[in-house]
Amino acid sequence: MALNKRERLLVAVTATFIVLGGNYLLLSPLAKKWGDLRVKTGTAHHELDSIVATLQRAPGWQKEYDQLRQSVGEKSEKFQETSDVLKKLEEEGASSGILIKERRAMPAEDKGVYRELPVVCRFESTIESLVKFLYGLQTGSGFISVQELQVTGQPDNASILRCDIKIQVLAGKSAGGDS
Repeated sequence: MALNKRERLLVAVTATFIVLGGNYLLLSPLAKKWGDLRVKTGTAHHELDSIVATLQRAPGWQKEYDQLRQSVGEKSEKFQETSDVLKKLEEEGASSGILIKERRAMPAEDKGVYRELPVVCRFESTIESLVKFLYGLQTGSGFISVQELQVTGQPDNASILRCDIKIQVLAGKSAGGDS
């Protein structure tokens, strides 16, 4: 049976559509999977580059860490008892020009590896001496943290401030145990 020209064209077009449609149905899911895989591979390469860069910086970070650990050990004061903290408050108060009215040691709290030594203090100062006092506590001592600070002005003299402060100091455990 011989096909005429029109029938041959229809067979050729039909075969082309079948081949192209089949390829589309088979290859489009694969192309989507390949695209997803390409994105995942790119993300993995980026993450690998970040990890390699971090590992290359590790020796410098270790050197900085060792320097900081040494400087903390050199600069910080070793507080063992609450009396050491009270003495430090007196020294900072005298050097900054504040007038300490009342100071009270709170019970020490054992935290396992270290102890917290809280101290409550009431004093009068000017703004400048208060700033010097707080700056001296922050920079010149070990692990002192100001937990609460309440500042009120005096009604008769606005330049004098009445301050209530709660300070918490981290202290190492003494060799003989807790005190």
